[in-house]
Amino acid sequence: MSSGVLPSFLGALQASLAVLLTISYGAVASRFILLKESSSRDISKTCVRLFLLALLITNVGAELHADTAMRYVPVLSELHADRVEGY
Repeated sequence: MSSGVLPSFLGALQASLAVLLTISYGAVASRFILLKESSSRDISKTCVRLFLLALLITNVGAELHADTAMRYVPVLSELHADRVEGY
């Protein structure tokens, strides 16, 4: 039982650390005014519109089959709605 918990815990810790490091890079860039506010907004839009979709396709693509494809329609429609609203 404990042997299954340790790898899961280490994986969660690694993922959390990666997110915290990314946030800290943004905080440092903001603190030292390395980016303008408009540039930060543009980077954020690019990440949400392009890179998030690419990550979704990369991670889900191997598991996507014709019989399960309908499960992902709400996610893709939400991404399309954000784009139409001009996020």
